[in-house]
Amino acid sequence: MACCAIGWRFLRYKFHPWMTLATSPLNILTKSGIDRTHAQNRYLSAIGKINFVNVYALLDNLLW
Repeated sequence: MACCAIGWRFLRYKFHPWMTLATSPLNILTKSGIDRTHAQNRYLSAIGKINFVNVYALLDNLLW
């Protein structure tokens, strides 16, 4: 059971920025005022946490 908890924590840590990128645009559209600013800040910080060099390397390997 502890092994599953560690695995879940690892997956959540790795995919958290991607999940934020998926949900924040909807929050930005539906919120107003200070909540919208908070959603925009979460979106921009999630973009900053993603290592796009690895993403581009993966895409390059898939294409060639």
